[in-house]
Amino acid sequence: MDIRQLQYYKTIVDQGSISKAAKVLHMAQPPLSQVLKKLETDLGSTLIHRYREKWELTETGIILYKYATQMLMEMQVVEEQIQEIERGDAGTVRIGVSSSCSNLLLDYISLYRKEFPNVKVSILNGNTEELLKRLDQREIDMAFLLRPMNNEQYKIKSLNKRSCVAIIPSEWADQLSPERTTFEEMVSFPFILLGALEGLTFTENILKSFEERNITPNIIIECKDVMMAIQLVSKGLGISMIPQMDNSPQLFENIEVRAIQSYEYQMEPVILRLKEKQMSKASWHFWEMIDGES
Repeated sequence: MDIRQLQYYKTIVDQGSISKAAKVLHMAQPPLSQVLKKLETDLGSTLIHRYREKWELTETGIILYKYATQMLMEMQVVEEQIQEIERGDAGTVRIGVSSSCSNLLLDYISLYRKEFPNVKVSILNGNTEELLKRLDQREIDMAFLLRPMNNEQYKIKSLNKRSCVAIIPSEWADQLSPERTTFEEMVSFPFILLGALEGLTFTENILKSFEERNITPNIIIECKDVMMAIQLVSKGLGISMIPQMDNSPQLFENIEVRAIQSYEYQMEPVILRLKEKQMSKASWHFWEMIDGES
């Protein structure tokens, strides 16, 4: 039996006769009678006892009616869910985000949830290298990160550029210039280097800037995660240089944030996706919501 037969059978039972059901279904009576006979033949059971002016469901007829009702309801739910996904009102958006761009993502998710409250947002954290691999492997739909060098295979929207800042343990702050620190000052302290990430020039530019001044930083720790670098500085283990972020009190506890003298290097946060990958409607709506330069 198929969904169409179950629908016809349920309509026959609901209407109380084949003639009334045929009118509701906008079809001739004989073909509808054949559907009922075929169901009974296939199941090997009488479903409806027919009398001259009345009829009644048999025990097996009642079982099939309950089954038909349940299946048709479930089918309707499935159809509605599919339609919602096709419209972009449901489904899942999978977003990767680096720690340096996490605060940017929060604002966009808040806006998106207001318009599409039934869409699930799945967030995956990682560094740039990890996120690009997951994007290439289709594990995420898009990613918020700093612009990589090799980006020909991606569709990109640029967000506001960010300067690089020095982060300093609060207990050391009075030993450096109050507004803008210098590279020369930083070499006097242990240095936590935000390690080289695939496709980024950030670390390379920092080391080059020290080299141009004929000084060498005292690198004691190297890590690839901005949040880890912030936590290490918070523990008083060293000074670091990171992309500028929102200075929330909880994030930068026990830390002073300083601009860097004579250092104009800027990083560019972007959201990117694969050019050739077709996106779901829900993901497309999120992508289109972001006002950036392609």
